[in-house]
Amino acid sequence: MKLRNRSTQPRRQGPVFDLAMAVSVSGATVVTVCATNPETMLHWFVIPVFLSGVLIGVDFFAWLRNRMDLFDPVGLVGAYGYYFFFIAPLLTVMWRYHTPELVEPPGWRDWIGLMAILNCAGLIVYLTVRRFLQNRSHPPKTVWIIGPNRLVHLMAVVLPLTAAVQVWIFVRFGGLWGYMQTFSDDFHAFDGMGWIFLVAETFPVLLAVLVLVYKRKVLKQAPWTAIALLITAFFLTKMVFGGLRGSRSNTILAMFWLCGAIHFWVKPVPRHLVTTGIAFLVAFMYLYGFYKDQGVNAFDTLQSSDEMQATSHRTKRTFDAALLGDLARSELQAYVLYRVLSVGDYDYAAGGTYLNAPLAIIPKSIRPDWLPSKVEKGTEALVGRGTYSQAYQQASQVYGLAGEAMLNFSPWFAPLSFAGLAFIVVKTRRVLFSHPDDARRLLLPFLAIACILVLNSDLDNMVLFFLASVLPVLAVVKLSAKTLSTSSSGHISLQRNQGTDLPTIRRSFAPQTASISRQT
Repeated sequence: MKLRNRSTQPRRQGPVFDLAMAVSVSGATVVTVCATNPETMLHWFVIPVFLSGVLIGVDFFAWLRNRMDLFDPVGLVGAYGYYFFFIAPLLTVMWRYHTPELVEPPGWRDWIGLMAILNCAGLIVYLTVRRFLQNRSHPPKTVWIIGPNRLVHLMAVVLPLTAAVQVWIFVRFGGLWGYMQTFSDDFHAFDGMGWIFLVAETFPVLLAVLVLVYKRKVLKQAPWTAIALLITAFFLTKMVFGGLRGSRSNTILAMFWLCGAIHFWVKPVPRHLVTTGIAFLVAFMYLYGFYKDQGVNAFDTLQSSDEMQATSHRTKRTFDAALLGDLARSELQAYVLYRVLSVGDYDYAAGGTYLNAPLAIIPKSIRPDWLPSKVEKGTEALVGRGTYSQAYQQASQVYGLAGEAMLNFSPWFAPLSFAGLAFIVVKTRRVLFSHPDDARRLLLPFLAIACILVLNSDLDNMVLFFLASVLPVLAVVKLSAKTLSTSSSGHISLQRNQGTDLPTIRRSFAPQTASISRQT
């Protein structure tokens, strides 16, 4: 009798199991919320919301079950998308969340449901285009290798310059406390200083790049307690360089980048630490909202829970506003859909907000006004045709991928815009399979962030994100690195310089093949 050799390892279920998980968990969630609150939740809108949860949930549960890398853009979009398309619409209706400045329309749940139908169609477009592009994607054919001396020489110039600019800013406004008081009393005092702030606020990230690259070997062997202290020091530095002028999103995105850079460049980050970090960032978003509204007076408010609660309701900085207003767009997109279809008091921008987005880098005083801005068209969509006034009435909302599409080309164009999300996800995922010493892996966390921002933000936000966050690191890495080919004519052999953690390069002319598994 022959005995078959069976593996003692448990079999890892594949995509079918992920689909079953998405169906069962989403279905159980819908049944639970409908059973606990039938008067509000027992409505047809839960059907397209459920379908959206199933469509994006397959990627989410594959990521959750460790079938994807922690910072895989497909998994990150799946995880955030499950909240964005499934959890957030349910919470919006269940908590009856609505922006106080906007009039609640009749049949509110119907519009949430119609927006969920558009999202279902968009997710189908996203998954289809992503599969098409992914089957034609290949690993990078080049490697960026940072030179041992170039980075240090470049940072010896850039870091003192950016730090000096920040010191000059503090001196101009009377020191650190005077800077904070200026933000509290007269935020317009910072008008026209955007480019100066942009230069100064690159210091923490560029310093982190230098530490990660030059002390890579030491960090690989360091315990997670020491790395946690490094992350804490980075957070405090980032708060000084930009965080104290109300730049909450820049601080959060920088923290995400550092964790991703450690994961890709140093060693994989444990998932339980990421969970702890997410909880900290959500709490930071809520508490920082007090400082953004009250300035230095927020320190007095935070000493009393009663005062915090009263201030939250007065300033609309509640916890549900952070979850559903800052991290989701369900209510706002549904309201835009109601206004453009039911009220009809709106003229589409016909791509104007997209063309206007790159102009965000130009100071307002000299910015051309012949293209409609997102603020102008958003105000007209939310309030009515001709209501925009730069002095008296302007809407500063962020509409998201589908929302901005509706401002430009009607709601029926919104699903097609998800093809752009698929393109960015596939191009970002391509870098995931690069050589472990490829310096572009330091940029990969920013690219993964961009995949989420495309879904949640507008094009002008993406332009500013690229200029303020991506471009400085890209410039430093590109100027410090050599680009080498990994074609079949030879492969790259990397050795470590004695006394440093930076690689040197040696070519050998033996054929090299690569095998890459793709998660679809």
